[in-house]
Amino acid sequence: MYLTNIFRYLLACSLLIGSPAIAAEVAPAEDMHPMMNDKYWVNAGVLFAARDVDVSVDGSLGPGTPELDLDFESSVGLDDTPDLFTTEFGWQFSEHWGLSMQFFRSERSVNETLQKAVEWEDLTYEVGVDISAASKVSVSRLFFSRRFWDGGRHSVRLGAGIHWLETTVKIGGQATLDDQTTEYRTGTKSASFPVPNIGIWYRYSPSNRWLLSARVDWFEASVGDFVGRVWNGHLGVNFRLSEHFGIGLNYQLFEIDGRIRETDWRGSFRSRLTGPNVHITAHW
Repeated sequence: MYLTNIFRYLLACSLLIGSPAIAAEVAPAEDMHPMMNDKYWVNAGVLFAARDVDVSVDGSLGPGTPELDLDFESSVGLDDTPDLFTTEFGWQFSEHWGLSMQFFRSERSVNETLQKAVEWEDLTYEVGVDISAASKVSVSRLFFSRRFWDGGRHSVRLGAGIHWLETTVKIGGQATLDDQTTEYRTGTKSASFPVPNIGIWYRYSPSNRWLLSARVDWFEASVGDFVGRVWNGHLGVNFRLSEHFGIGLNYQLFEIDGRIRETDWRGSFRSRLTGPNVHITAHW
């Protein structure tokens, strides 16, 4: 939570620092990074993320602690620093309006001997049991933005969009059912739901080689079977290598948490990804 607050503070500061100079500095297009004016851009790279997934499925970390959120990945020994492939496409389809689409996915599995008991609904996996576990999260993002202020080297956009989240958690092993019988059992939960968002995006090009950017999206709402909130943002820099290609580095934050009310999964879900994103960019 502390790092999240720092990240949000830095985003706000970067926008406030840049805004006084927006109207003052106008530069020819050839003196700016091409992504300030190009119609299309696409990037692909790797997000070196620290990931944390907490779930609740009427489960706990042991007898006597019902309704306790389960740090699923830590409890079953899944790696909490996965590398995620990310891709994003942008299209400036009119003078003021643009569209961007982003996708990232993380999928991991492990075979592990439990170091502490795990309760999963009516199943109990005891200490010392060999289990297999998997966790998968994918996020697709669609965002429409309007360039409402363009000062040449500076550009500020506001917009709205939607995140589509899909998640699955799974555990299998010798489990006790209702403290009676023990046999190999698998517990699986999955859900998918849309979460709308609003956001602001700021870009600054100090030269035709460099582009700085800050972006934050947020929303909190009740959508179908999901009640919760989403944060998504980055601080980034891009360096132009040639006329149509560049390399970028962002510090990315994505966080979503809330309550799930589906028939086969009533509980809570929280996923957080933070870390640097290194990518190659093409623009034309």
